[in-house]
Amino acid sequence: MTVLFHSYQTTLGELGKYAGTVVKELYQYVVDLDLLVCGPQYWFYYGVDARPPAAGGGPPIIGDSRFTLEIALPVQGKIPTALLPYFKQIPSFKCLSNRYQGAWQGLSGQYGEMVRHIKDNGLNMNGMCCESYLHVDFAAPENNITEIQIGLL
Repeated sequence: MTVLFHSYQTTLGELGKYAGTVVKELYQYVVDLDLLVCGPQYWFYYGVDARPPAAGGGPPIIGDSRFTLEIALPVQGKIPTALLPYFKQIPSFKCLSNRYQGAWQGLSGQYGEMVRHIKDNGLNMNGMCCESYLHVDFAAPENNITEIQIGLL
């Protein structure tokens, strides 16, 4: 898919400052450039330091190291060549995916279950994770619907 995106070097602890702000900017670009949005917002995480939980369960162990975050909107339309650094093609990728409904604070538990499944089945992660925000509700976060995708080799 073709996406309009912004890229950041950040940590998991800093993610809150991007929620609800960057996507507004991307939508403004979509309007200004007369593009068509063709899907939900995506957050791509490259190189996040997460390890599977210890035996007995619990969420994955998350580090505070910096990683690359790309916040993206899938778009269609005539893309101005002067703005090409803000657009790119996201190729399809093999992944384990799962839908999660609820407040984003619960995502780490869902990731823990998914990472456990990956390890239990002898699969290997490729260093990329993606969250697709299918429904965002800041007023009632229990209504959020997020698709989590963990890239696999």
